[in-house]
Amino acid sequence: MRTIKKTEPRPQIGDLDSLPYMDRGLVNYEKYHRFIGQAMVKHCIALQATRGCPYNCAYCHKIWPKSHVFRSAENIIGEIMMYYRLGIRRFAIHDDIFNFNRENSLKFFKLVLREGLDIQLYFATGMRGDILATDYIDVMVEAGVVDLTLALETGSPRLQKLIGKNLNIDKLYRNMEYFCTHYPGVILELQTMLGFPTETKEEAGLTRDFIKSLHWIHFPYVHILKVYPNTDMERIALENGITKEQILAATGQAYHELPPYMPFDREFVTEYQVDFMQNYFLSKDRLLHVLPRQLEVLTEDEILQKYNSYLPYDIESFDDLLNLGGIGKDEWQAPSFREEDYMMVPDFNQKVRQLFPEKKNVPEGLNILLLDLSQFYTDGRRILYDVVEPPLGLMYVLTYLNEQLGDKVNGKIAKSRIDFDSNEELLALVKEFKPHIIGLRSLTFYKDFFHQIVSLLKEFFPNVPIIAGGPYATSGYPQMLQDPGIALAVMGEGEITFCRLVEQILLCDGKIPAPETLIEIPGLAFATKEKAHGKSEIYLAQFMEDLDELQ
Repeated sequence: MRTIKKTEPRPQIGDLDSLPYMDRGLVNYEKYHRFIGQAMVKHCIALQATRGCPYNCAYCHKIWPKSHVFRSAENIIGEIMMYYRLGIRRFAIHDDIFNFNRENSLKFFKLVLREGLDIQLYFATGMRGDILATDYIDVMVEAGVVDLTLALETGSPRLQKLIGKNLNIDKLYRNMEYFCTHYPGVILELQTMLGFPTETKEEAGLTRDFIKSLHWIHFPYVHILKVYPNTDMERIALENGITKEQILAATGQAYHELPPYMPFDREFVTEYQVDFMQNYFLSKDRLLHVLPRQLEVLTEDEILQKYNSYLPYDIESFDDLLNLGGIGKDEWQAPSFREEDYMMVPDFNQKVRQLFPEKKNVPEGLNILLLDLSQFYTDGRRILYDVVEPPLGLMYVLTYLNEQLGDKVNGKIAKSRIDFDSNEELLALVKEFKPHIIGLRSLTFYKDFFHQIVSLLKEFFPNVPIIAGGPYATSGYPQMLQDPGIALAVMGEGEITFCRLVEQILLCDGKIPAPETLIEIPGLAFATKEKAHGKSEIYLAQFMEDLDELQ
C-alpha cells in the first residue's frame, strides 16, 4: 500500500539579504545570451527581488507563503553593481510584486539614479498596476525602466471579485494611459485571460474593450485560462460543474489551446482571437507607432525572436512582420537596426569567474546533478511564448549548497534544450558526471516531459534517487509522487530544504534516509509503502541501495 506523506511546511526565509548572491558561473551564460528571455532581450541579468505573495488570486499556484519578503534596495543595487562593472547594462526583475513595498522599491530606483547607473530595467513578469502612481512611474522611467508587464486578467468587476484579484480597473487604466501618452517608448505589456468559469460573452468583451481602448500597448496577451490542480480556481471550477478529469487533462496544454472546460464554443473563441489579432495587434497604425520605439531598445534578432514567440506564424525577417501588418516599404520610416552585438559583454563567462571562482570537484564529494526541465527539446513541441531563461532557482539552490557544505558536495546544473537537446545527450551527460543524486525541476505545463525523463533516467540509472522540485512539485506533489521513479518532492524555500535533506543523506553514507528521519525535515513530501511487519519504507527499494553502483 502506497501512502503520500507531507512534512511540516518549511518556515519562510525572513531575511533575503542573508542569502548569498547567486553564483552565475554555475551555468554557461554565453549559451543563454543567444536567446531572449521573458525580458525579450539578450545579454541580460535576471534578479529576484521579493518572495511571497500578499494577494489571494484564485488562479495562482500556492507556491509562495502569503507574507511578502523583500530584498533591501541596497542589497539589490549591490548585486547589480557587480555586473555593471563587468559591462552588463540590462537587468530584469523577475517577480510581480516588486512595487508592493513602495518605500523600498522607490528607494531602489532612486539609488540607481544616485549611483548614475546607465542601465535598462525590465519588469517582464510585472508589477501590480493599480497601485502605481504617476510620480512613481516618472521615477521608474528616469531610472531606466524600458519594459513593463501589467496584469488585468479580466475587465469584469464581477470576475475580479470571483477570482480574488480585486483589481481597481479604472486605476489600472489611468496608469496605462499615462504610460501610453507620456512614455510611449516603454514597451508596455498586458496580461489578460479568457475562459473563467461562469464568464459570459459580454464579460469577455469587457476585457477586449479594455485592450482596444488603449491604442499603443506593445504586447497585450489573451491567454486561455488554465485551471491548475490544488488552487482556488480548481475549487471554483469544480463548484461550477467542471470535472477533476477535465482539469487534469488540460494541465499540459499551452496558453493558446482550448481546454475541455472552456465556457465558450470554439467559434466564439476563434472570433475573439481573430478580432484581437487582426483589428488590434496587427493594425497598421498600431505597428507603425510601436515598432520604431521597439527598435530603440531591441536588435532585429531580438524583435524577430519576440514576435516569433508571440505570433502563431513563422517570422523569418523584419519584412515578414511588416507584410503581416500590411505595411509597404514606402510607409516605413524607422531608425536603423541596432548592431546585433548591442549590449553584449565579450567573454562574459570568464569575467563572471572573477566574481565567483570555480569550485573544483573532489573525489569524496557527493555528486548532485540538478536538471531544469522547463524547456522542450528543439525538435519537440512548438509552443507560443517560448523563451529561454537561465535556471535561477537551481542556481540559488546550488550556490547555497556550496556555501553551506563546501567540499562535501560536487554540484552540476543543466537545462533541457540548452545543455542537452535530446535523450542521448542527457544520458551522456549523466554518465559522465556520475551523480549520486539527481534533482529535477519543472513546471506543471511540462509534467509529461518531466515524467518521460524520469522513466528514462530510472531505466539507465536505476540506483540513483530522483528528487523533484519546482512549481510542479510544490502544487502537484500528490499526482507527481504517483510516479514510482521519484523518491521525494522538495516544496518551498528550496535552498534550505534541499540543503537539510542533503545533510541527512551525507549522514546516511550517501543513501536516502529512512521515513522516520525524512518526516522530521520540514518542506518535503514522499511516498511510502507498508511492509509486512508494519513498518514503512521509501517506496522504491533501490533508493536504499549503494548509490555507487551506477550503470
